[in-house]
Formats: sequence, structure tokens, C-alpha cells
Amino acid sequence: MELQFLGGASEIGSLGLVIRDQGRTLLCDYGMTPTDPPSYPRPAPTNIDLAVLSHAHLDHSGMTPVLSRLPKARLLGTPVTLAVADLLTRDALKVARLNGYLAPYTTADIHSLHSQATAVDRHATFRHRGIEIEFTPAGHIPGASMMLYRGEKDILFTGDLQTHATHLVGGAEPLECDVLVMESTYAGKDHPDRKETERRFRAKVAETVERGGKVIVPAFAVGRAQEVLMTLASAGFETYLDGMARAVNRIYLSAPDYLADSKRFRRALEGVNVVEHPGDRKKALREAEVIITTGGMLDGGPVLYYIGELYHDANSSILLTGFQVEGSNGRQLLDTGTLTIDDTVIRPECELEKYDFSAHAGHSDLVRFAQSTRAETVILMHGDRREALRDALSPTADVLLPGNGPTFSL
Repeated sequence: MELQFLGGASEIGSLGLVIRDQGRTLLCDYGMTPTDPPSYPRPAPTNIDLAVLSHAHLDHSGMTPVLSRLPKARLLGTPVTLAVADLLTRDALKVARLNGYLAPYTTADIHSLHSQATAVDRHATFRHRGIEIEFTPAGHIPGASMMLYRGEKDILFTGDLQTHATHLVGGAEPLECDVLVMESTYAGKDHPDRKETERRFRAKVAETVERGGKVIVPAFAVGRAQEVLMTLASAGFETYLDGMARAVNRIYLSAPDYLADSKRFRRALEGVNVVEHPGDRKKALREAEVIITTGGMLDGGPVLYYIGELYHDANSSILLTGFQVEGSNGRQLLDTGTLTIDDTVIRPECELEKYDFSAHAGHSDLVRFAQSTRAETVILMHGDRREALRDALSPTADVLLPGNGPTFSL
């Protein structure tokens, strides 16, 4: 049995793992890193029998359209994951064209991939050409799945993992396996108490509104915007929602079984004003107390319009809720207090705060999860501080920290 990372082994992004076993070739995720310009994983082998997609975020799904050109490759994922991945890859293609990047695939590739993809329930076992894969929820976002490959050795691939229940989804439960391939995004770091984080977030929103300001919440369209909406659902603020999260909400509403509480999610959306057209943004600036909008790292999307209009208002707040990757506009704002909009550097006078709404398991949760699988071998991926997890797990398992490119055997 051989494994090879095409990307995402020692960094967060562009994840792709090839498993070769008994004459069969499986690809787990195939993502891109939406930096400026984007970065991509190594080319996928041409003999892939099956590609499985853990969830829809671009760092896991962003390169899947190129698989449509391979002779045998077939994409597998939950219906929610496939629907959102279709949405995100189309948007990534649009962004590439707007910015003059050389796109790695076409709209036809996206259509071809999804017209032949197979949707699998989150608790299903799928068999294809001698390959057997058991799906089980991974937490993280609606539709996210871990995949247990049953072969010469049973391999559990986590994708992105969250072991605690959130407003949107329940936490992941471990499955016993021989080999665990686990994400390590938060290796060496635990999250603050989530309920306390949400309490502080609501308090800051209330404080901003009471002093006459507006709250801008940059949020990722998939998962994060919905978590923020549900956090504020009963607080009574005049809330507007702008950006791609609108389309994601429709997908989630169409798949209630993939939500922790679909009725509560629907009620949360009922009190939200949706910006349907660019002209509605002026109305949002007049009437909103809270504006939840993409993009989450401030590199594009409606958020730049709102900040551009409000950055001189010291009564207003910008409340970040997600990780700001190195090189992003959001990281620039955190590190220097400045932001670049249309090639102009501005220094917002708004109050700036960051809150940990992460959908990833923290270090201690990852350790407990890995130990509960009873895996003899643990392969850590999708993280840049993997050594902390290796040190915690090595007393009970053989822990590997592979790089991208080289093939290794189990």
C-alpha cells in the first residue's frame, strides 16, 4: 500500500492524497489555495479510479474540475458537499478571470465533473471497482465527511475535523482504523471556550450599536456566515447579509438532515435582510446595525465596499471571525492596521477585534480523537505545526509527518 501527498501535507491548503492499494488508485480531496495568485497541488495521476471529496472548501475541492478530463475518475461526496463545491469552483473561475490568472479548468470541466459525480449519504458505504469507502460526519460544516477506506489496511481520512457540536452541525465521532490520516490545522493550539467567545462577540456588537456605529462582520460564505447568523439570531439586531452566503443558505435549507437543527436555522434566517442587488447596499449602510458579508479575508467581495464607506467612522467596528492567512488583506489589517482597496492603502478608524469561531478541532481534541481511533499509524497533514501533535501522539502510535511529492509505503 502506497500513499502520496500532491499538496497539503505540511501546509494548510491545496490538499490532495493519493492511495494506491491492490491495483486500485484513490484520490482523497483535490484543492487549491486561493492566494494572490492562487497556488495549486501537483498534477493528479491519470489512472485514478475514484476521487472522494471530504467537504466543499476550496482548499479541498478547488482543483476537482480537472478530474473530469481523466479517463476513469469519478467524484464522490455528500449531496451538500457536491452542491457547494460546484458553487465555489465556479466562483473561483470567475475570480481567476477577473484578476487575469491562468485558470486550470473551464466551466465545461465543472459541468462535466458534476454531471457524472455520485452523491452519497453521510452515513453510507460506497463500493466501486473493488474499492469500499464508509462515510461518516466530520463536523466542521454541513456535509463534511470523514472517509474510511477498507483495503489491505483500513485508512480513516478526516478531511477537516471538528469534534464539538456547533450551531450548524454535531461533532465528529471517531472510527477505529489501522491508519489515521488526520488534519493538524490547530496542532499545538487550543480554542477558547466557544460559548464565552460568542458572549463576548454579542457584547461587542451591542456596544458598537449603542454608541451609534455599525458592525461589519467579514465572514466566509460556507459555514462561518451561518454560524454568525445563528449566534446573533435572538439578539434583536437589524442584520443584513451580503455575498455568496445567500446561495449557500439555499443549499443548506434544501438539505435539512445535514443541519443540527434545521428549524432553528430557518428561523435565524427569517429575521435577516438579504442584499439581493448592489443597490441594496446603500440601504444596508443606512439601516443596518450589523452587516455580515463575504469575503472573510478581505481580499474581495462586498466587504470592501462597506469598509470603504465606513472606515472613517470610529464608532463602527470590524469584527473578524476567521483565520487570516499570511498575505491576505485581513492579515495586513491585523498586523499593520491598514487595508488595501483598489490599490489604495487606507487606515480604518473603526474598532478592530478578532474572535475565534473556528470550525476545526483544537490540539487537545485532536489528541483525544486520534487516540480513540486506536490507529497504529497516524499520518498528520494539513498543518504547519505538526510536531506538537506528533510529540503528543508518539507514545501510543507511529506518527508520520510526510511532505508533498514523495511516495511512501505502509
